[in-house]
Order: sequence, then C-alpha cells, then structure tokens
Amino acid sequence: MRFSQVYKNIVLDSSFENWKKMIDHYHQLNKAHLLMLHKCRILPDDVVFKIATGLKKLQNEKVKELPENVEDLVLLFEKKLGDLIGEDVAGFLHTARSRNDIDATIFRMALRNVLIQFEKELLNLIKQFIRKAGQNIDTVFLLYTHGQPAQPSSFAHYLLAFSGELTQVSKKLIETFDIVNECPMGAGAITTTGFSIDRNLVSNYLGFNRPLENSYQAISTSHWITLPGALLRNLMIDITRFIQDIMHKSSSEVGVLQFPNELVQISSIMPQKRNPVVLEHLRLRANMAANAFSNIENVFLNVPYQDVNENGDFVLREFLNAMDISNQVLILLSEMVEKVIVRTDRVREIAAQFGATSTELADELVRRFGISFRKAHLIVSEVVKTGLNFENFSNVIKEHLKEKPEMEINPEEFQHILSCEHFIEIRKVLGGPEKSSIISMINKLENPIIQHEQFIESFEKQIATSFENLNHDFNLLLL
Repeated sequence: MRFSQVYKNIVLDSSFENWKKMIDHYHQLNKAHLLMLHKCRILPDDVVFKIATGLKKLQNEKVKELPENVEDLVLLFEKKLGDLIGEDVAGFLHTARSRNDIDATIFRMALRNVLIQFEKELLNLIKQFIRKAGQNIDTVFLLYTHGQPAQPSSFAHYLLAFSGELTQVSKKLIETFDIVNECPMGAGAITTTGFSIDRNLVSNYLGFNRPLENSYQAISTSHWITLPGALLRNLMIDITRFIQDIMHKSSSEVGVLQFPNELVQISSIMPQKRNPVVLEHLRLRANMAANAFSNIENVFLNVPYQDVNENGDFVLREFLNAMDISNQVLILLSEMVEKVIVRTDRVREIAAQFGATSTELADELVRRFGISFRKAHLIVSEVVKTGLNFENFSNVIKEHLKEKPEMEINPEEFQHILSCEHFIEIRKVLGGPEKSSIISMINKLENPIIQHEQFIESFEKQIATSFENLNHDFNLLLL
C-alpha cells in the first residue's frame, strides 16, 4: 500500500519520529508479550525461541526513516523481524494483541517516566522554598491585598504559603501515578481476545501496578493524560500568580525584593536599567506550559469515547513538550528563590508610610479599653487619616474615650505596638507569622516531602525490578 506523499510527510513521518523516542518501551513490551504467550502455552517453544532470537538482534537496531509502504513502527519492526526469522514465524508475535493496546501501554510507559522526573524536580523546588524560609524566619516582609500594602509578616511566612500549594500539587500528582500506571495490554483492539492470556504477567513485567481491567476503558480513556495534565496546568497557573506577585514586589515603585546581577539584564541604551527578566522568562514558560496542558484537555471535547487518534502520539508529544517547559520552570524558579533578596529597610518604610501595622493598634485598644473592635477600628482609621503619630492618636483617643479616666498608652508603647516586629511576634495563632508557628509549619511540610520521596524511590525500584525480571526471564528463552 502506497500512501499519499502529503499524508506520509505530515502524519506518518511525524508519528514515526515520535515513536522513535519510545522505541525502548516497544522492545520491552515485545519481550513481555512473548514471555506471556510462552508461559500461557499459546505458542510452541520453537516459535518462541525463534522470535526471542529475532527480538534480541533487533533491540539495538536504530531506524532512521519510515519506508514508503509501511505506516508505523509496529508494522516496520514486524517486517524486520520477518526478514530475520521468516514472516510466518514473526507473525505469531502479534497473537492476542493489537496496536490499540500496544499504543496505549507504551504511551503510559513514556508518560510515567517524565512524571517521575517532574515529581523529583517539584520536590527539589519545595525543599528550596522551605530552606529559604528557614533562613528568613526573622526577616520582615510586607504582604499586599488587592494590590495595596496590607500587613507585615515574615518572608518565611510568605514562602511557606506557596510551599503549601506546591506540596498539595505534589500529593495529587503522586495520586495520578496510580491511574497512569495501569496496564492496557491484553485489551486487544477492544474486547480482549479469545486466547487464554494472562494480563497480570505482562503488567508485572512492565512495572505497572495492575492491568486496567475493563478492556474498552483501556483503549478509550483519556484520563491517563488529562488528569495529570489538568493538575500540571493548575500548577503552572499558580506559578504565574506567584511570579506576578514577585514582579510587583521587585518593581522600582515597591522595591521590597531585589535580585543579584547574575539574574538581571541591562538595557542597551538606558544606563540606569536593571531588568529582573528571569521573572519574565518564568512567567512566559509557565504560561506556555499551562496553555499547552489546557489545549490537551480541550482536544478531547466532543470526541467519541472510543479508540481515537486524540489518544495518540501527536497529543502525547505536545504533553511531553509541555513537560520539558514545566521542568525548566521548576528549575528556574528554584534558582530565583535561592537568589532573591529582601530589602527590609524598604519594607519598614512602606509599612510606616501606609500604616500597615494599624490593625494591631486597633486590637490593642480592644484589649486595653474593653471597647468593641468596630469602635477601635473607627478610632484608628481616624488616626491614620490625620497621620499615624502619637500626637494625633492622643487627640483622637481623648475625643472618643472621654469616659476613660486616664490615657493607658504612652509614646514608647505606641511605637512598640506599631512596630513590624511586635505585629509579627504577637500573632502566635496556628498558621501565623510568629516564629514558633513558622517552625511548626516547616516541620509539618518536611514530613510529606519525605513520604513523597520515599514513594518515588519505591516506584522507581518497582519498575527497575520488573525490568530486571523481564530481561532475566527473556534471556532464559534464548538458552
């Protein structure tokens, strides 16, 4: 069969390039399937030996291009195997399987590898956030709401907030491994096969957790790619929000953060410019990755619940490309977090200028005078409007609290109450910026990191052990 040259160039050759990157998975799958056919006594020993011999010779062969009359890698290797051991014998390897379950299985093998590496980078990023937080427990920082100066906190408190977001994603990503790592092999084209195969054997040899039981789901589902994709899209969106916040805080107008020269580029014409473009590159890449993951999810909109090409290598390629960009984002973000510097002098300046600690003054009025918070809020609001200094404060207090026998806050106390340090130290409630709360949050975040690292280590060991068993048992076929 000769294909249209246009179709071959755009579809078949492109697909073949994608498949060449997954050829090792294909060789592993062939070995596992042959072993299963042998152990289930579906193929005679002499046929198994010949096929095993041919697969051994082909496993290191590199194929550069797709011949004119062959449509994909599976059929190409079946032809090459036939050239080695005879077409009739080679044809037995395709017993009880289809390109439908072959494709679905190999795509999951490719996907789980990149998800493992991504999870490792994500854990490294979380550890960088926590490490930086531990170094900045006492570093005052200014937090904003609605784009306006709001309240002081510690830089550690700020970093740990986003660490919590990252840790939640890490947990959810690990949960998707159980979905991705189900084995479609044995589903055949749609309805399994009339041969008495053992799907568990192939699943175990290829490092899967279990077979994906329902054969129609196995060849129709998109969850293997859309569920992790949706999670990664949300992560990239979260990162763009974090980066945008960092850009605001490092702007010349705000300036509570700055970056060393190694993360800054200059203008070719304006001598004064210091552009922290690392943030723009982060935002750009995170946005591109988020859009790619979103597009992958949208590809399945109104697509029939069948074996379709939307579940094929073209979409997987886009996912893997988005994963490459996402890995860049994590690595670059880790570098940025490590190198960023807090300008505490500027933090204090803005906090004083905009009355960022005035909430604590209102709280103190409630504690000392026994008035309602709403009344205290009104009093402090008037003080802020006229100028947050002791003289104005005294005048407003006398006007609103005439029934009180004496002034209970002196100038030194007034300054102490409005200090950033006091504002932070008094907030000892669970999750607040006070030192013991920060240390507690750091300790709590470290536990899931250890658990997730242990999971990845165990998961990789499971796959490695499966392949060791696969190669050992396959080599026995050659004896």
